[in-house]
Amino acid sequence: MEPYSFDKRVENLIKSYFADNKNVSYNIDAEKINIHLIEVNNVDCASLDVQKIDGCFKIYFWDGYSQSEVIEVNSEKDAAKTIKRFLKKLVKILNR
Repeated sequence: MEPYSFDKRVENLIKSYFADNKNVSYNIDAEKINIHLIEVNNVDCASLDVQKIDGCFKIYFWDGYSQSEVIEVNSEKDAAKTIKRFLKKLVKILNR
């Protein structure tokens, strides 16, 4: 059995947090991951974007109102931890 790729791990995280929710769209490709909430009342919805550049991960989080964060990490483990933290924030935003 081969280990999960980073993209597969992130996709499984997304599915576990948003399995029943249709207000989330995501796109995963070789160089970036985009996760966006779909809200009728907010044109600039919350989002989480991950860019993979030469073994470095840049993670951009926007809460849809005022908080913006940019995190740079060098390992897949740290990137997965950070993505998981931001996914929890997105769930809280959806449950408001």
